[in-house]
Formats: sequence, structure tokens, C-alpha cells
Amino acid sequence: MEKNKFIIGIGSQRAGSTLLHRILEQCSPIYMNPVKELHYFDTLYGVRHPNVLHKFSTNQLNAEITRIVNAKNFGFLNQRFKNSLRTNFLLSTKKIQDIQYIDLFRPCVAENAFLGEITPEYMILPKEGIKKMRETIGANAKIILLARNPVKRFISAFKLLMYGHGADMSRFEEQLLSSVSAKSEWMNVQDSFNDYETALINYQQEFEHVLMLSYDSLFCNAEKTAEKITEFLGIPLEVDTYKTIIATKVNSLEETMSVSESSVKLLEKRYLKNQAYLDSFFGKGSVTY
Repeated sequence: MEKNKFIIGIGSQRAGSTLLHRILEQCSPIYMNPVKELHYFDTLYGVRHPNVLHKFSTNQLNAEITRIVNAKNFGFLNQRFKNSLRTNFLLSTKKIQDIQYIDLFRPCVAENAFLGEITPEYMILPKEGIKKMRETIGANAKIILLARNPVKRFISAFKLLMYGHGADMSRFEEQLLSSVSAKSEWMNVQDSFNDYETALINYQQEFEHVLMLSYDSLFCNAEKTAEKITEFLGIPLEVDTYKTIIATKVNSLEETMSVSESSVKLLEKRYLKNQAYLDSFFGKGSVTY
């Protein structure tokens, strides 16, 4: 794998990973895996249950086969589509322990010097998982962590959860408060997704090149952010394309639900330490959205 250089987005969930994937894919020479979230290392180290990945990949594979069967022309059968098809086939038919990470990028490895993917759950990998990642992709890989206002990130994550379960959105705030008061595994995971300090420290212990960007900065100053990413990656970003991308909504679930001031204050208290860390890192008032 030494001839390929890896750029890996490690989170956070609901903090702009879809947007960053599109920016890197369309504005740089990085080959971003068409399966945006590979969930390789998090499944390997128990953060994600193998059955969840298997089910998702099976559904994706079936959709791709259906597209082929129903196609009137096959112009879409390019290398990128083959990569997506092969990746979903591997993830749906093999145990994660039996898959080599580099194989998830074939047949697009030889012609691409830079390979990338973004999986938010990598942010909460245990230390041994981060070490395994370094051994697999190399210590010189570039790691990008996206940080977002912890309260708004949490509300957005809860909205996604409710949509996924087909819940009654008219009871959104009621169910949100119920979840916050519960000592559930889901809440533990959400707390971890807001713990940017721990994630940054853990990854910096294994990787020399780790960049933390704020969700806000992706939108606020395209030139400055593109320059920062370019300097970090050593790869130029096409700024005009970047501006076009951020001018459109990448994810319809991006906007958070409206909740009462009292609920916001409850969440602010819960994530006070996390917000204070972001204020110290980026500057007070820099991470608000």
C-alpha cells in the first residue's frame, strides 16, 4: 500500500462528512471511494456490529444489480461503478477480518496516487483500532476530523435517528428529552461524537498529519478553508467548484429541528466542556452552527 497515499475522514457524525466527501471528490485529484462510508475499521473493532454493515451493503449491492438489469444503456459501467459494486459485494459476503482494506478500492488503485474515504465512526475507534488503521494505511496518511457545535450536532443526530425509525416527528422534543435522560448506549456514542479533544489526542498519537476543521469553516470562507486543506494535504483544491458545492444543500437533514430554549440550555450544560474545548481550539464564537 506504500505507493498509495490515504486521506481519511474520521468524523464527526452530522458534522459535514457528506459535504467534505463531495469537496475532496470533485475539487481534488483524490479518488474518494464511491461507497462514502466503508465502516471497515469501526466494524473490525466492534464499534459497529457486523450485521449492520452486512445488511446495508447487501441492500446497496441489490440496488446496483437492479440498475444493471433495468439499464437500457451501460455507459455508467465505468471503473468507479465497478469499484462500488465490488466493494458492496465484499462487505456483504465476507467477514470484515477476511477483507484487505486496499481491496475495497479496486479496480481503481493502480491509476490513483491518492485514495480516500470518510466514515464518522472512525472518530470513536478504540486506541488499538487507530493503531491498526496506522499499520494498514501508513503513518503518513492524512486524517481529517470535522467538529461541529455539540448541541446542534446532537439535535441533528437525533433527528436522523427519528427519521430512521419512522418516529412521530410531532413528539420530537419530548422524545429527545427522554433520550437525554436515559443512560443508553446511543447516548454514550453521541457523547463520544462530541468529544473532539479525546479523538484528536488519540489520532495524533498514531498519525503525524491530523487536521481538525470546524463545520462552520466549510461554509464561511471558501478561499481560506480551501487554502488550509490544500496546505494540509499538499494537493490543490479547485476553489470555484468548492464554492459551487457549498452553495447547494448536500444533505437535506443538515438543518436541525427547532427545540425550546430550556432544552437547548439542558444540552449546553451537558456539552459545556466540549464547547469550551472547541472555543479554545478555534476561537470563541467560531463554532456556532
